[in-house]
This record gives sequence, structure tokens and C-alpha cells, in this order.
Amino acid sequence: MKCSICGVDNEISFTCNYCKETFCPDHRLPMNHTCRYLKQYIEKRKRMNYNEQRGYKHSNFLRKMLNFRSSRTELYHLGIATILVLLVGLSLTGYRHISYEFILIFISAFLIHELAHKLLAQLYGSWAEFRAEISGLLITAISAIPFFPFKFIAPGAVVIGDLTRNKFGRVALIGPLTNLIMGFSFLMLSYLFPYHPYFSVGASFNAWISIFNLIPFGVLDGQKIFNWNKVVWICAIISASILFIISYG
Repeated sequence: MKCSICGVDNEISFTCNYCKETFCPDHRLPMNHTCRYLKQYIEKRKRMNYNEQRGYKHSNFLRKMLNFRSSRTELYHLGIATILVLLVGLSLTGYRHISYEFILIFISAFLIHELAHKLLAQLYGSWAEFRAEISGLLITAISAIPFFPFKFIAPGAVVIGDLTRNKFGRVALIGPLTNLIMGFSFLMLSYLFPYHPYFSVGASFNAWISIFNLIPFGVLDGQKIFNWNKVVWICAIISASILFIISYG
């Protein structure tokens, strides 16, 4: 749908919760499209900041975790993206080895990454939903071809609302961080149980997803983390590189 401000027909459109008009990602926030209800939006943000300073946010931590909000649109986009990611994972073996263990590993590496972004953003009080992107879906689908030499997983991303710089950086970091945790966990299990190939596959697949997402380019998590805190990005990329080298070594 076309943006009410710039007129661009964007693949990902947003409806303002206040004026109910449709906007592109750049103009989705009330202050970016001069919303006629901007005053109400600002007052709401002030109340949220006040409650956070008073410590109400921490006392309601469990309640917010249980209040996991989604939509049919998000579930539809996330379902398509998950299927394509699964196909890319299975294509690594030319679709010769298909088992529920492999399926679980490939799906969890992607879903936990994206849901971590969403959950943390919602805990911070922001709207957050996954949206697939046509060109990303196409690139991921091409990567699912067994003989295609390069594998890319970029079917979409979690789009979030208004957050402070530090919170935005933490939301970007949490995705690759989950892959690092799962990757190193699988790596340790592969040494404890060397006769089970699933653990080594889990380590290498999570290593690949984490190091790919940490590339400081475009809309990838790495660019957001790099802009937020370069020291954190360096630590994350070194950890991902170590996991990648060991798991593929």
C-alpha cells in the first residue's frame, strides 16, 4: 500500500494506531508523519518513561513476558520464512539426510533468533512484529537449491517501533547472541557425544547464522550493533568467528 506521506508503494506498510492512516517504514511513527494525534503519542511515551523510572517495568517483568503479542499477518510471514530457512538447511546435505533432529535444529536456529528480537522489544514496551521481504524471500529460496554455492538466509526481519539507542542496540544483539549460546551448547555436546552428528550440525548452522547476521552491512543486526557499540560488536564477531572456525574445522 502507498504511504500517505511520500506516496511510495512499499512491500511493508504500517497503520498508525492513532490516525489510522497507512505509512512506509520511514514514516510509520507519529512524529515522522506529523500525526494529528501527536500530542497523545508524546503523553503516552512520557507516562511509559515515568513508569520505567519508578521501577514499575521491572515489577511487571513476568506479566510482560506472558503478554506475547502477535498477529495473523506476522504468523503468515514467519511461517513462509521458516519453511524457506528449513529448505536452505536441508539443502546443505543435498536433501539426502532428512530427519526430525535436523528439522528441529534448522527451525530453532531461525525462530529463536527472530523471537528473541521480538520478545525483548516488547519487554521494552515497543511494538514488534516479523515481516518478510520479497527480495529476501527470493534470495533465501535460491539458496535452497542444493547446487547453489552460496547460502543466504535473509527472508525478513523483526520491525520494531520507537526505542532509545541503547535499547535498540540490545534488541539487535539478542538475535545473534541466541545463536552463539545455542552454537556453543551444541559444540560442547558434540564433544561429549561424538557419535551423534546432529550436535556438530547444530553448532555449525548456528555459527553460520550468527556470523552472517553480525556483518555490519545494510539492515543486518551487525550494522545496528556496530552503530550502537563497536566494542560489543567486536566481542560478538570474535565469538562468532571462533565458533565458526571450530565447528567447521
